[in-house]
Amino acid sequence: MSTELLRSRREFLKRSISTGIVAMGAMSFANPLRAATGLVLPQYYADGASAEAFWAQPRVLNLYRPATGEHRELCFWRDGHVDQGGYAEVCHMLRDVRADVTVPMDLRLLNLLRGIQGWLQAAYGITGPYRVNSGFRSEETNALTEGAVKDSLHKRGMAVDGSVPGLPVEYVGQLFAAFQGGGVGFYVNRQRFIHSDVGRVRYWVR
Repeated sequence: MSTELLRSRREFLKRSISTGIVAMGAMSFANPLRAATGLVLPQYYADGASAEAFWAQPRVLNLYRPATGEHRELCFWRDGHVDQGGYAEVCHMLRDVRADVTVPMDLRLLNLLRGIQGWLQAAYGITGPYRVNSGFRSEETNALTEGAVKDSLHKRGMAVDGSVPGLPVEYVGQLFAAFQGGGVGFYVNRQRFIHSDVGRVRYWVR
C-alpha cells in the first residue's frame, strides 16, 4: 500500500473517530458463525463519500425496552444537527427504568447504535429493533446490578446492554467490535446480551 494511500486512510479514520462514527468499517475477524449462519461482518472501511452519504441521512434508532414494553423509532439527528426532540426521546428510552431517571446520553453511543442498525439493514434487510436491557444507570441501580463494576460507563450515559432479536449474540458482539467504537462485552451465559460502550477499545467474555 502506498504511503499516500495509507495516510489518506488514517486521516479518514481519525475524522471518523473524532465525530464518534467509526462505523461502516471493520477489523479482521475469524468468523466461525459465517459457516453456520451465513452471517458476515464488514470487511473494510467505507470510502469517504459513502460514509458521508450514510451519515448525512436522518439518524433513526429503532429501540425496544422489554422492561417497560416501549417500542419507538426515533430520529435524533437530521440536517446536520441534533434533533433535540428526538434526542430527548431516545435518552428517555435509554433511561434508568428502576430509578426513573433520564440523562443526556453520549451522542457517540447513539451513532454507534445507528451504524449497527444501518449495517444490518443494508446487508440483510433487518429493520427490527435493538432490544435494550440497560442504558443509563444511577449509582443506586448500578450497585444493585449483578456483575456491574463500580466505575461503569452506564453511569455516564456511555453504555448500553442489549441484543438484536433473531440474531446470535455472538454475532452482534462481533459486529460491535468490528466498528471499534469502544468496549464490547460478550455475556453468553444464561443472560445472553452484549455490552457496548464508547470508552476505550477492549473486549471481554463472561
